[in-house]
Amino acid sequence: MNREKRQIGAKVRRLIVLLVVALMVPQGTQNLFADSPSETLRSDSTIVGVVDGPGGIGYWVVSADGSVEVVGTKIVPPLGESEPLTGRVRSAHEGAPGALGIWLQLDDGTKVAIGDPGPRIFNGHERPAGWLSGLAVKQIMRGRWIDSIDRGCVAELPRAVRIGQLLLPTMTESQFGAAVNEVRDHQIAGILLSGGATPWIARRIDELQDFADRIPLLMAADEEGGRVQRLRHVLPALPSASRQVNERLELVGQRAERHAVQMLELGFNVNLAPVLDVGAGPGIGDRSFSNDAALVVDYGIATIEGLSDGGVLPVAKHFPGHGAADGDSHQGRVVGPPLLELVENDLVPFEAAIASKKSGIMVGHTEIPGVTEGLPSSLSPAAIQGLLRDDLKFDGLVITDALNMRAVSDRWSTEEAVVMAVEAGADLMILGTLADVGPAFASIDQALYEGRLPVDRLNDAAVNVLRAKGINPCTLIGRVRGVMNTVHDW
Repeated sequence: MNREKRQIGAKVRRLIVLLVVALMVPQGTQNLFADSPSETLRSDSTIVGVVDGPGGIGYWVVSADGSVEVVGTKIVPPLGESEPLTGRVRSAHEGAPGALGIWLQLDDGTKVAIGDPGPRIFNGHERPAGWLSGLAVKQIMRGRWIDSIDRGCVAELPRAVRIGQLLLPTMTESQFGAAVNEVRDHQIAGILLSGGATPWIARRIDELQDFADRIPLLMAADEEGGRVQRLRHVLPALPSASRQVNERLELVGQRAERHAVQMLELGFNVNLAPVLDVGAGPGIGDRSFSNDAALVVDYGIATIEGLSDGGVLPVAKHFPGHGAADGDSHQGRVVGPPLLELVENDLVPFEAAIASKKSGIMVGHTEIPGVTEGLPSSLSPAAIQGLLRDDLKFDGLVITDALNMRAVSDRWSTEEAVVMAVEAGADLMILGTLADVGPAFASIDQALYEGRLPVDRLNDAAVNVLRAKGINPCTLIGRVRGVMNTVHDW
């Protein structure tokens, strides 16, 4: 996308025309006028037409000199059939305040409404077919590039929705019914299953998803294999990681794919696996594939690709590596190897997972001497924003390990830990219980109000969660609400 941005340079006007023609509204709307036009944006007069690309993917922008510029539509997909634009655009205006659409005036004087130009024209669900395209153009008119349109749309979502999407409470199947209020009111991101599962779990998940409505839940489970397999009573048993290295890579990948398909049938779309820790240190044991980083890479990536091919989001753990730590983070504070050793050994599998572009990353609670300054990695800006995002260039979903583990809870409350984790660069925080949702929600809200937590960091985290769900936030504007919105006006 950066390369495309460099190629297009200052041709924002061309992109406006490009996105406008993704979906043209019915002819009946062409003579409507905007009551409250904002800044006018002149089009590039060299553009003579925009046509569908081969197979309907992307668009070809044709200029007067005969050149053709191919541009994709990854962020804002077309919602129906598009038509070539034969008339040149003279100017573009935003719709009425609070509206989603924009207005175009063509060279022949025709005025065309793209999207919903304002409540005076369309009410309720009577939106023309191209409303999403209209919103995208509106974002570009405000100076946002095509690769950040969804970030602009997230900022327009209710505050409660953005905060709630950062929280992933842990609960047993028998507690799912109690989650309805949090799903509806606090818009939580999803649920991490603890304990076992019964044959009725699929029905219970379906019921929760009905309450979630337009923002589906992430339903997560630890399906590593061996002694860590939450769905062992309803799905086939998986061998532990240490046993899998005795099998062919092809078999490991195929098993992971089959298991992912079966998880999806039950309603689970996230697997907190594989373990990419190098070594069988305290708390890890046979959960690790090997003491050899190369073997961990081979079998870890086979698992990631299998899970992803089966439709489940894999989450590699426990960054930056727990295999050589001096203790079990469930029991208390733990320290891992120094950075140089991590780079040569523990970080190698995580670099491979990042390169695959198919996995989220779970950050563990190990401390890195000389880097995290006594903080667990899960709460450390140096570990998450610095090492993981800036140095290793990971731009996907970052999940913390459970914040009720003693490596964290012995020193910080849940309310303190969630704010520290978000500020450090994490997107999704695993909470110990459903009861932690309210206090965690309130503490993030308070930190935003007081300026201790930047709103942009909240928005970036919400973007990453929604992207992991496959949800374009532009489709949610005006269609979701935080029933229990935030206390503070920030």
